[in-house]
Amino acid sequence: MKSPFQTCVVLLLAAGACFAQPPQAPASVDEMQYLRFLLMNIASLDHSPDAIQRFEDGIGKQFGLNKEEAAVIRAAGNELNALLKQLRQSSRAIVPGKSGLTPADSVALSRLAEQREQMIQSLANRILNSVRPVTAARLRAPGPILASKVRR
Repeated sequence: MKSPFQTCVVLLLAAGACFAQPPQAPASVDEMQYLRFLLMNIASLDHSPDAIQRFEDGIGKQFGLNKEEAAVIRAAGNELNALLKQLRQSSRAIVPGKSGLTPADSVALSRLAEQREQMIQSLANRILNSVRPVTAARLRAPGPILASKVRR
């Protein structure tokens, strides 16, 4: 016979399994373009903190984010912001006072850009897997719409 504690643990695990959501498919190329825009605005090194806060408030309203989802997106933006600071410092170290780039400089700068894009992709997919499925669908929607307008 199971103890009340064991029964409680089993019920909690079962309840958690009922509410767990399956992982989202990775963002498509079109979806990624919009999610990149969103993350780069939140993580911007050049926008004022007030402008970033207004942008975050706007996407919160636009996509119907709850507090937890807004926090997930803000955390992703903060993580990207830290990387952008590092990449800016690294790029300044590669080209200080140079009037032209060497092939090695170009390769180094390309690697920095690749590192940024990999992080954006990782963060975007993490966001999609951390929010409610309905919110993930809302966040995915603008990408294909905007991409189809650009292709025309």
